[in-house]
Amino acid sequence: MKIIVVCNSKTGFTKRYVDWIAEELNCDVHSYKDFSKTVMETDDIIIFCSRVHAGKIEYLNKIKPYFYNQSKKIFIVVATGATPAAAEDVINKIWANNFTETEIKSIPHFYMQSGLDYEKMGFADRTIMKIVSKFMSGKKDKTDNEAGFEQATQNSYDISSREYIMPLIRFIKDNFNNG
Repeated sequence: MKIIVVCNSKTGFTKRYVDWIAEELNCDVHSYKDFSKTVMETDDIIIFCSRVHAGKIEYLNKIKPYFYNQSKKIFIVVATGATPAAAEDVINKIWANNFTETEIKSIPHFYMQSGLDYEKMGFADRTIMKIVSKFMSGKKDKTDNEAGFEQATQNSYDISSREYIMPLIRFIKDNFNNG
């Protein structure tokens, strides 16, 4: 089966994961900006990788329609974000914000924690993150999640790891005999 990875990366974390995935699966990578129906027609498995931004997987709503009525194509979604993988309730909300109940059951999806890079963020994103972080620092009686969010948004950091791609790699190899 021919695999392609479609990448949308703003600050470099998603691109790092895409490169690791492509290396493990020996497949091609295309930028989301260059993605088209023509590119999709030549591949059996399309892995779409993008960041979580304000609870949404960026550009997922634009790429999903390509797969409606495409029963022979396997569509897999990888979301990256600063939320720790252990925060399952937050990650489940991300899935619920981006997929219907049917899609959650039928589209394989994986979350890979990454980090924050204020230096590579756009002005608007950086400003919003700093405002929210400052708001959280002034809040009294924070929940554990709020305290964690406050700490996690104070500075740039990188918690990405090659090990986080392994569930995706195993899923593909176990289900599609690719390698």
